[in-house]
Amino acid sequence: MLPSRGGSSDVRSVIDEFGRLLEIFSAQLAESLREADRECTAVGESFHDLAEAKTRIEQVDCPSPVRTVLDRECSSIAGALGAAVVALQYHDRLTQRIGHIRVGLNHLQKLLSDTTPRSDDEWLALLQNVDRSYHLEWHRLARSVPTAQEASQDPAACDADSVELF
Repeated sequence: MLPSRGGSSDVRSVIDEFGRLLEIFSAQLAESLREADRECTAVGESFHDLAEAKTRIEQVDCPSPVRTVLDRECSSIAGALGAAVVALQYHDRLTQRIGHIRVGLNHLQKLLSDTTPRSDDEWLALLQNVDRSYHLEWHRLARSVPTAQEASQDPAACDADSVELF
C-alpha cells in the first residue's frame, strides 16, 4: 500500500475512488462502442442493399444511349460505395483503438482495486508495465490496418462488389 502523505483522506481511499472513476469511464466507452457498432452495422446493410440494386440495374438489357447512361451512373454508385467502405473501415479501426484504451483502463482499475500492500517502487514497476503493454499493443494496432488514405489509393480495397461489410 502507498504510504500516506498527510491530509484528511488516506491514500487507499483516493486510489479506490480513482479506480471507481476508471471503471465508470470504461463502462461508458463500452456502451458508446456498442451504440456505434449498431449504427455502423445499419449503415453497412444499407450500402449492401445499394450494391445489390446497382448490380440489378447493370443487368437491365437496354439499347444505347440509355445503356451508356446506366453504365455511367452504376460506375458513380460503385465509386460512392467504395468511399463508404473506406469510411466504415475507419470506424472499425477507431473501434479497435477505443477497445484497446478500454482494456488499458480496466487493467489500471484492477491494479488499483487490488489491496495487496506494495512499495512505491513496486507500484511504479506495475504502472510502467501497464504503460509498456499498452504502447506495444497500440503500435501493433496502428500497423495492422491501413489508413483511409492508403485504402483509397488501393482500388481493390474500395471495390464495393468484393468488400464484405461486417
